[in-house]
Amino acid sequence: MSPVFEKARFPEASDVHWWQQPVTVPCAVHPFQDLLAATLAEFRRCVEAHGAPMTILASSFGAHLAVHLSRQMPESIARIVLLGPTFDPEQAAMRLARRAFQLHMDDANAGKLAAALAAYEDDPGRARFWDVFGALSLLPDVPELYFSPNAGEAARSFVELIQQPGAFDGPTSVATSDDFAAINPKPLPSPYTGPVQLVFGKYDVMIDADKDAAAWRAIFPQASIHMVDSGHFPLQELPLEACLHPA
Repeated sequence: MSPVFEKARFPEASDVHWWQQPVTVPCAVHPFQDLLAATLAEFRRCVEAHGAPMTILASSFGAHLAVHLSRQMPESIARIVLLGPTFDPEQAAMRLARRAFQLHMDDANAGKLAAALAAYEDDPGRARFWDVFGALSLLPDVPELYFSPNAGEAARSFVELIQQPGAFDGPTSVATSDDFAAINPKPLPSPYTGPVQLVFGKYDVMIDADKDAAAWRAIFPQASIHMVDSGHFPLQELPLEACLHPA
């Protein structure tokens, strides 16, 4: 997704560089690898422009980009903060789909999601994974599941912003996600030994805090774990300082 959400919520954050992820080039062979290369190039530009070390703040799937930077330029990183990091994005999305089904079993389209979930359970794979997502999109209020029950205006603002042109690029998401799944990265230790914070939302339906924390700690054994009062996007519900310095 675009940083339009963060820019709208924190217009005064002049010391933060919100990065606009490039869209996938049509027919790209390895879009996830292209994204990693673009991430590294952008970080190098920031280091040259502002000096190092720098703090890296990454949300959800973006945590894997932070891992790449930690392997390539560990000496240029002061601290890493991972917000709702999803080590296995496919399983995180399936948790979301199952939760949506539980909440909307009486919806007219719930049967389609039930059938897609059952087919995926019988034979997991990317084609059936996207079938689940297609059925999930037919249910009402799915974007609100990313938020805590008390999110209020944050959830409404997210729904409005995600409908704006450029806020979310579907083809890029699909291509990058499929390429990442094909690579199937393992949680190998990073050479970066500085401070790392894992920030999980108490109401995040996409995260299994124990399993996800174990995977991230395999990469960053020094990581501290913090639970905050939010859903999957702490930056959308909490002040920036609360995300950078969770209690």
